[in-house]
Amino acid sequence: MKRFIIFLFAFPYILFAQDQLTFSDILKIKNQDIFLKTVIEKGYSEGNSTANKLYYGLGLSKDKSEATDWAEFTTLNSEFYFEQSNLEYVRKYSEGKCYYDQIVSEIKSTCEYNKVMKHSSNRNGSVNFTTYKCSGAKYKGYLGFAQVDGNGVLQLFPK
Repeated sequence: MKRFIIFLFAFPYILFAQDQLTFSDILKIKNQDIFLKTVIEKGYSEGNSTANKLYYGLGLSKDKSEATDWAEFTTLNSEFYFEQSNLEYVRKYSEGKCYYDQIVSEIKSTCEYNKVMKHSSNRNGSVNFTTYKCSGAKYKGYLGFAQVDGNGVLQLFPK
């Protein structure tokens, strides 16, 4: 019983102490191989991928339909996104370890504002993203960010 109680108190620390996604990680993604390297090394598991889209999740459910965080790569145009779920919870309980907030802060302080761009998906519909051109990025395009239904989304808009 003591072990179970210790596990309950230690679990949030273990969950949030893992190697989190960083701005530097995103700047290095230039192709499918580097995307896969990044998500696998950050502890994501493969979801229900298709020939055109690779889906990865943190805390992936057994049926691969739910996760705490998502990452997706579209093979046709090398577009990718990362989604940190439930920002309110993460901000409250992760002691400042909200990687979405950290990455957005770095984007705004080191990259050049481009414009607001729309991205449409089956899941979220049409969403406005603030986009930036980041020098030193290996990808070709603009990095955007937005909050959708309480989740933080980082989206590549390929050129």
